Amino acid sequence: MSKDLLLNLISLVKEKSKIDDEILNYLNSIFSENADRILETIRRGITKYHIDDRIIWTAMGENSEHIIYPKMYCSCQDFYLNVVIDRKRDFCKHILAQIICDILNNYNEERLSHDEFRIMLNDEINNFINPKS
Repeated sequence: MSKDLLLNLISLVKEKSKIDDEILNYLNSIFSENADRILETIRRGITKYHIDDRIIWTAMGENSEHIIYPKMYCSCQDFYLNVVIDRKRDFCKHILAQIICDILNNYNEERLSHDEFRIMLNDEINNFINPKS
């Protein structure tokens, strides 16, 4: 998916202010998986963490929480394998879900201490090294 397609998604979600059939059809056309997987990610939950002046986004995956740098990076295995290594696509479902949830203000918000963030980050590193089936 090119940057233009991502910008089109952002414009479309802003215009509609909800997920409707047009957005679902657009997601199906630009994402090699399908829109249902993005919707499932949204249902599982997107969280915006505040650590002092920093903001960290996460998406709940099937087995663990994935750290997201909006529009750029996700810590999930799919991003690593299909975006970075195989270059099959430009984004994973978690990044697309985060973008949609941010525009629609459909996310959880939490504050974390530095120690809580360190624990969360260590858990994510362990999940990446030893993914759960």
